[in-house]
Amino acid sequence: MTTHGAGSEPRRTEHDGADFPLAARIEDQIVAQTCGRIRDLHVVCSQGSIILQGRARTYHAKQLAQEAALDLIDLDGTPPLMNEIVVA
Repeated sequence: MTTHGAGSEPRRTEHDGADFPLAARIEDQIVAQTCGRIRDLHVVCSQGSIILQGRARTYHAKQLAQEAALDLIDLDGTPPLMNEIVVA
């Protein structure tokens, strides 16, 4: 699991699956593009999908996170992206 707080550096603790490097790159890209506006960020990459998890205060921040992830993945050969970031 990777945890990011507002304005904090990424802290790697554990990742599951063979796609760890992709998950790490997506998380780093999201943190950079959203300036830390996604709290409790976690990206899960499995054989069936890529899932964005976390919390945001605005739908704009959620959308920025999704666009940051899409910038890194090739839509032709990559599993679908699911944005489960909660806006609260």
